[in-house]
Amino acid sequence: MLLQISNASFLIENCEKDKSCISVKSDSQEELYRLFCSSKALEIVSGPMPFKLRVSRQEFSNSLIMLVKEIDYTNFDGVTQIS
Repeated sequence: MLLQISNASFLIENCEKDKSCISVKSDSQEELYRLFCSSKALEIVSGPMPFKLRVSRQEFSNSLIMLVKEIDYTNFDGVTQIS
């Protein structure tokens, strides 16, 4: 799954070995730490999203809830409904 916010992009995948965790890659180390806490072990990988963390599914769910709560609906002024 791809997730994009105003200042970062995230690629969310299942962990290869452990189905209880989620692998999250990003192009922003700062946003990755902000969403998932800096206590996690950060890996540096090659590609357009070089920062990678493994988090539990519950922690991932909590982070998505936090992102939804941060939405500033005033930014939607003038946007028309897509039918």
